[in-house]
Amino acid sequence: MIYFGCDYYPEQWSQWLEEGEARWAEDARLMAAAGFNVVRLAEFAWGLLEPAPDQFDFAWLERAVDLLHDHGLQVVLATPTPTPPPWLLDAHPDITQVTADGRRLGPGTRREACANHPVYRERSRIISQALAAHFATRPGVIGWQTDNEFGCHDTGRCYCEHCQAGFRTWLAERYGDLDALNEAWGGAFWGETYRTWLQIPLPTHSAAQRSPSHLLDFYRFSSDSWRDFHAMEIDILRRTCPDHFVTHNLMGFFPQLNYYDLAAELDFVSWDNYHYHGATPAGVAAAHDHMWGVKERNFWVMEQQVGQVNWSAYNPVPPPDFVRLKSYQAIGHGADGVVYFRWRQALGGSEQYHSGLLNQAGRETMGYREACSIGQELARLASVLEGTEPRAQVAILLDYDSRWALQLQPHNSRLRHDPPADYSLENPALEVDRDAFHEPRYLTGRAYLAWPFSAAYTAFWERNVPVAVVAPESDLSRYKLVCAPFLNLLRPAVVENLKRYVAGGGTLVLGPRTGFKDESNRLFASPQPGPLAELAGVTVRFFDSLEPERINVLRWEQIHGARRTEIGLWAEVLDPVGAEVIATYTQDWYAGEAAITARRHEGGGHALYVGAMGGPTLYANLFDWLLRDLDVHPLIPSMPGVEVCARYGEDGRRVIFLLNHTGQVQRFTLARPVQELLSGEEFSTFVRLRPGQVAIFEDGSQFGQAL
Repeated sequence: MIYFGCDYYPEQWSQWLEEGEARWAEDARLMAAAGFNVVRLAEFAWGLLEPAPDQFDFAWLERAVDLLHDHGLQVVLATPTPTPPPWLLDAHPDITQVTADGRRLGPGTRREACANHPVYRERSRIISQALAAHFATRPGVIGWQTDNEFGCHDTGRCYCEHCQAGFRTWLAERYGDLDALNEAWGGAFWGETYRTWLQIPLPTHSAAQRSPSHLLDFYRFSSDSWRDFHAMEIDILRRTCPDHFVTHNLMGFFPQLNYYDLAAELDFVSWDNYHYHGATPAGVAAAHDHMWGVKERNFWVMEQQVGQVNWSAYNPVPPPDFVRLKSYQAIGHGADGVVYFRWRQALGGSEQYHSGLLNQAGRETMGYREACSIGQELARLASVLEGTEPRAQVAILLDYDSRWALQLQPHNSRLRHDPPADYSLENPALEVDRDAFHEPRYLTGRAYLAWPFSAAYTAFWERNVPVAVVAPESDLSRYKLVCAPFLNLLRPAVVENLKRYVAGGGTLVLGPRTGFKDESNRLFASPQPGPLAELAGVTVRFFDSLEPERINVLRWEQIHGARRTEIGLWAEVLDPVGAEVIATYTQDWYAGEAAITARRHEGGGHALYVGAMGGPTLYANLFDWLLRDLDVHPLIPSMPGVEVCARYGEDGRRVIFLLNHTGQVQRFTLARPVQELLSGEEFSTFVRLRPGQVAIFEDGSQFGQAL
């Protein structure tokens, strides 16, 4: 089944409205009328559930759960640990995090607590255990969300005294002795050779740059700290509520935590899908595919935007059919649950400008009316979607160690991962999407979180070729083509996995900056791409970090009819060693030098190396050349701005989703008439998609071409 519902805060409305809890029944009635079957509760309610130490008040939450259950709504409860209560912060003010510049965060909000503070951990254990035990057998409760958005608000890393002690312990366990640590960190540089573990500082703000090895290990430690905190809560829920599922709401391409590690023990991941300033349909699709790829299984959207948000650089009101598009886009990419945030716009607190399905006056919004329509449709689609999931023949590798290494040393200010929210730069290397008229759009705001993957992903997305975004240690044998756009740091296990993949006949596309560093974040003492040089049949002679105004153009030596391809910001000059040259530079003093190469291997495998940073056009030329030979075909022919995705069943079923993200009517033909599943309408061979329209068909063999 598809779980469909909303995030609800009954504790707030019983306080804010004169009618108090009496309002809950009307809310539940409206939820049921919309076709909802699930509601999330209580992720921020610690201070109400435990108003004083060890004095628990679960009665109000019981009443809310029971009322919702009486209206046919199942409940996902959350451990309320992202909001430590005032009494805890008052008694232990050092629970709050310390920033890299030594500033302690103030209390009275959310996510201010340090994962390594022993009292915070203990009190989190106590409230989680008490809540789980109380609701373990409560009718209507089907699962748990742990905490809420670990790391949100830049809280993935803390620099307090508890983290100092924890970091030293973590290092001792990782390296065993100081000689190994000093070697891994290159301690001879600037005389940073440590003689005791107590000498090792946290990498706080400093006069000069820190050792990148020191910094990378701190990033790993910080991620592991939240992983360990998370494991504590998961263990409690597993032992106490064995019949309930456990999930956590991730945040797409959020960079501070290793989601593969964080989600390892979950039943499935959820994520919070907001179309922030700078987001594009392709960018949101990429985040869905990454969330699927974290565990390589279907997921939930635990917070789906229904209107304006309150935190982006600009917050325009979404157009009609926005909720429909976003809901079905999620389902098409593998979401088995769509939960809207939030039920009603808040009267108080910091999220007053964040829209809800009802506005602040309790009136139905456009989002609620669209949700009602979706609820009716999902009831009809349930049997069609049951047991289906996305399938892909191509994959993009996302590696957190490499992301962190590039963030620490971007070597080009335009490649920073934290630009101003309204930042924009028109450069072909930062092109991420095109509109219906093929005008390029560039990175802005939070879209920067995905910049290493955007160009390659968009090229697949525009071709209606499904993609899985997975870890580099994953089983890659199921994919005909694997793209690693920025695998800057190479661990031995990853090297062996990639070699095994190519030896088995796979086609591997490596991107710029690949294999420059080892797992300790040191440079390899061999030419880039280090241990992958023989596999790729190429070495990097040198790289050029280009100023924004410097643009180069590639000449395609092996791909006839390729579109003009501009590159910028990063260019590597390649020396083939057994590889053929696919493209060369045409400008600057290294004109004529190799920019892209390919090496054929026995057994049919290929390894390509892309030394230039470019937008979707670069990868489009490359993929158009490769996919034909690999027998990888689009779901249907491409239509500008119309997304196509699919879910497959073990019984051979295929469900095709068409989503018109443009403001124009799109037309295409079918091989034969077919029934559209949402409307029940019989479509002739001519199909017309209005702006924002969604169409869903079963099987998909009837598709023809765009007009």
